Amino acid sequence: MRICGTVFYEEGKMILMKKTILCFLTAACVLMSCLCLSSCGKKEAESASSASSGASTSAAAGSDGQSPQASSPAGTQAGTINPLTGRSDLPSEAVGQRPVGIMINNLEAATPQHNIASADVCYEMQAEGGITRILALYSDWRNLSMTGSIRSARPYFVELAQSHDCIYVHVGGSQDALDAIQSSKVDSINGVSDSVTIWRDPGRKKSMGSVHSCVTDGEKLIQCVQKREIRTQAKSGGTAFSFRAEGDSQAPQGQSCKTLTVPFSSYVTSRFVYDSQKAVYAKYQFDKGQMDAATGKQVEVENVLVLRTAITPTGDSLGHVDIQLKGGEGIYASMGRCQNIRWSMESASDPIQLTDSSGQELSLNPGKTWICIVGQKDDVTAE
Repeated sequence: MRICGTVFYEEGKMILMKKTILCFLTAACVLMSCLCLSSCGKKEAESASSASSGASTSAAAGSDGQSPQASSPAGTQAGTINPLTGRSDLPSEAVGQRPVGIMINNLEAATPQHNIASADVCYEMQAEGGITRILALYSDWRNLSMTGSIRSARPYFVELAQSHDCIYVHVGGSQDALDAIQSSKVDSINGVSDSVTIWRDPGRKKSMGSVHSCVTDGEKLIQCVQKREIRTQAKSGGTAFSFRAEGDSQAPQGQSCKTLTVPFSSYVTSRFVYDSQKAVYAKYQFDKGQMDAATGKQVEVENVLVLRTAITPTGDSLGHVDIQLKGGEGIYASMGRCQNIRWSMESASDPIQLTDSSGQELSLNPGKTWICIVGQKDDVTAE
């Protein structure tokens, strides 16, 4: 933004010459001075008019739903795009930083979780026995308060962590997940071997049990990353998904979707109910709102994605499943409407690609996104 200042001119004082012989010369000087001052005054008026016009244009730019630059939250700069949300609200110190992906426990006994509503993107998938687990991604993780509870890794969550170039935070994991971490060289912080970064919160331990008490926070994550010299600079400067410009959100070109119901199993169903006043979907599970223990607020997101894929039992005694992250059909819901989409993921190191039914790249509305990955025949309903 160019800021124009006002230029002030000081009039010179004419000293009248007493000698008659200089009168004509003095008159000529006065005439030339007046002409110059008139010209300068015209330029100053034009400059003031231009500055006024620029201010009007700037104010008008904020009237279409976009916030003017001056109203950016404290500690942020216009243009600091959060790669996980498409919003210009990322603190400058977090720009270009790798996200953290935290493996969140989603058993009913472990709810409410801490800081689940603060996540920029959440992936929800089955773990075993019909229960789901959540990979919560945070762009600005350095200032996280206590977050969790944290549970064990699964190989398909490791793939998603790799896809987003995450620092992956978990407590143990299935053997194939631990093998995947080793072979893919994903930067992992494992609470089994690091009880300093990931500890058991006494409050959760007392009220929910030891298994649901593992947590971390931004301060401990920073200390761990620095001690182990884990890379914090993101490999890519782009966004995780294609996003529409802020102030240019559009409802999907499809049917009404005031409620989106996503059954994962007989144990848990996720339900998203649209709030037209806030233009967000409030999340429900276990027949109640999914709440955040850190804030007391319900989880709310601007976008919901349902991605269908092949899910098959591995046949082990623990009921683990194999989830193929290759691609398939899906649903995109936002602003109270939804449409059919397709998704693909070429490899674990590649981001998920989203297209509409005609094959054109799909752009999400700026904001938080909840992604449900379900079986090809699961009975997802929109109404």
